[in-house]
Amino acid sequence: MGRFRLAGAAIACAAAVAGARALQPDAGGDGRMRVSLALDAQSIEVAHPPALSAADNAYAALLSGSVESRAAIGTLTAGPTLRMGPIAYDAGAQPPAGAPGMPPPAISYALSLARTADGWELQAHSDGRTNAVPLAHREAGASAPAFRASLHATGTAAGRLRMRWGRHAWSTEFRFDALPPPQLQLPSSGGFGEALQRDSDTSATARLNRLAERNETAVTLPDGARIAVLYGKDLPVDGVDYPNLASTPDGAVVVLVRAPAVRIRSDVALRFGQTDLPTANLAPGFAGLYGLWLKRAGGGWRLVFNDEPDSWGTQHDQAFDAAEVAAEYSRAAGAFRPLGITLVPAGADGGRLVVHWGPHEWAADFVIVR
Repeated sequence: MGRFRLAGAAIACAAAVAGARALQPDAGGDGRMRVSLALDAQSIEVAHPPALSAADNAYAALLSGSVESRAAIGTLTAGPTLRMGPIAYDAGAQPPAGAPGMPPPAISYALSLARTADGWELQAHSDGRTNAVPLAHREAGASAPAFRASLHATGTAAGRLRMRWGRHAWSTEFRFDALPPPQLQLPSSGGFGEALQRDSDTSATARLNRLAERNETAVTLPDGARIAVLYGKDLPVDGVDYPNLASTPDGAVVVLVRAPAVRIRSDVALRFGQTDLPTANLAPGFAGLYGLWLKRAGGGWRLVFNDEPDSWGTQHDQAFDAAEVAAEYSRAAGAFRPLGITLVPAGADGGRLVVHWGPHEWAADFVIVR
């Protein structure tokens, strides 16, 4: 039995490495920080310069709350089904064109933060039109020295954009509407479809296949290095897996009957407290690939990183545990949130990994090891 288990682990590791890209000294970044979230195979991304400093005099008027002040902060890119404030898909319009079997092309918006007489708003500019998205605002307890954004899942196809800058914290809700079903397109030749050519780029298809089964949260650093977490869809609080949180005994991990284990992939080494999570754990020269598990430990919780990234949610094998870190547990609003994960950047040198399920939240801070 042990020999069979080791053989299975070797096959799983080989499959994981085969699906990963080798690390590259120059990952081709464009110098911007990017946060992205894919829910129900629909994506949203916010990109911004990493050094929008709160100490810069160019932003003094905005950050002091002066009415009619504004500042460009970056871009937002999403599919046409995004609904955020006045941004909405026109169901009566012609469905946007795209390649057969592929999602419709994304729309890019130039973003500005603005303080108007009516309050704070996020201005999204595209095709000569400005969409003014009202923002919830509060004064934060600690000052953020540079602008940062994060995307948080709140439902099956809904989420929240949060932004921090100086002593300000802003947020707005969004969701993805459903596109009408695509019209049947007959093949242009006598065959049943086009054969893939040897040099065909299958990365987009592979990504669609992944997102058909899982959601994804990701941070892309200015140099192009990426940290991403894939997690199972449709794990609601009224599902069969949620009660496992309460029934998991001390020293055991939370099992998922209806989903694979959470999978984290990182182009850079991470450090949680004094615990390192290196790259190349499965093969030299490749990104770090780990399964992520919640573990009950006494009166608290821990995050376990395991060298079997593609296990099913019932198949945790502690023999392959690579690292274990303390998780900060809390309860928050959102009693009906399905299982979700967020990577919250704290600049280009680190961030916070947050797991939530219903009102429960587990978090751990990390730094990037260069």
